[in-house]
Amino acid sequence: MSDLLFVLVLLALLAFWWDSLGARQVARLAGRRACEQEGAQFLDDTVAVTRIRFQRDGRGRLMFQRQYRFEYSRSGEERLWGQVDLLGKQVLLSLIHI
Repeated sequence: MSDLLFVLVLLALLAFWWDSLGARQVARLAGRRACEQEGAQFLDDTVAVTRIRFQRDGRGRLMFQRQYRFEYSRSGEERLWGQVDLLGKQVLLSLIHI
């Protein structure tokens, strides 16, 4: 019984990791797009997760809501923070602070 539980927990962790990789890619592309629209430079070509929690979507399904931060620059000298919020793999918010 404990072997089955171990395998199920391992599979759940692998599924979460795989889903997180896909969500991170979506957030990275959304951050890059937000910078392009504002004429800013997307720095380091990466995002970092700052929050993960459960939230229900419009159909009542429980999903992961993730918040990512990224750095950008308008002049090439300063480093500013932007934010991308996802529900599942749907972009809720893509924001750079002006």
